[in-house]
Amino acid sequence: MSKGLNISPLFVVFFCDISMTLRCQRNELENQLQFDVMIRTQISLILGTGVLGLALMSSSSGVAEIQNANRTGEPGTSMTCNQCHGGGSWGATTNITVLDPNTGDEVTAYLPGEQYVLEVAIGGTSPRFGMQATAVDAMGGNAGSFANPSNNTQLEEVQGRHIFEHNSASTNNTFSVDWTAPAMGGDVTIYASGLAAGGSGSSGGDQYAGAVLTLPEAEIVIEIGGCTYDFACNYNPLASFDDGSCEVESCALPGDLNNDGAVTTSDLLAFLAVFGQTL
Repeated sequence: MSKGLNISPLFVVFFCDISMTLRCQRNELENQLQFDVMIRTQISLILGTGVLGLALMSSSSGVAEIQNANRTGEPGTSMTCNQCHGGGSWGATTNITVLDPNTGDEVTAYLPGEQYVLEVAIGGTSPRFGMQATAVDAMGGNAGSFANPSNNTQLEEVQGRHIFEHNSASTNNTFSVDWTAPAMGGDVTIYASGLAAGGSGSSGGDQYAGAVLTLPEAEIVIEIGGCTYDFACNYNPLASFDDGSCEVESCALPGDLNNDGAVTTSDLLAFLAVFGQTL
């Protein structure tokens, strides 16, 4: 007769206690893991929001300064300011002007190596303004150099490109810099991106406006002074302006053999006396 397995009631109770304890510990671990995942997710969201906020607000100090980015709109750049900024309706405009530093007059052509003032003005009714600009020669290189930026601008280099841009969200809508024209000459193209900004510290509520100005090299005209009257003795056909040097009475006339300033009968008689008369 086979004997059955006898299990002590105490063992059964002990086994159940162990199983229950392990089950509880497993549940606690699962809850802890879920809590950790939730905390990590919240931290990631907070950090992500902060990074995004910094990225959106960074342009207020200049997109080249903070992001090392060229947003001027020149050929070869993938983006301008309107890829990130928008939603505003301020009547934004951007105007590029090159000025003679001595007279303040606008110039429409430049002399190689000369210094000018490059001015970018943003129009609109917004409370804040921003911009970025560069000058490019016909070969795609830097056209000249920048110096002495106005109080609301700064000079930057982005992958070798000379750039000037706003250094903060400016209440002044005009930005300027001294520009020394290239020594080699040729057409210069100036690219500028402007922002009429809402001043909220984010990229929303802003309006973009771009501008392009092509400035040719000035033709050098050498003016020559001289006598411009063709009846004068010292008439100069190459003279571009009369310098008051014309001589009329003092020059010798053809046939004026006695040099009295006129051809008269006395000159004819003098001629016949020398060469004789042929009938």
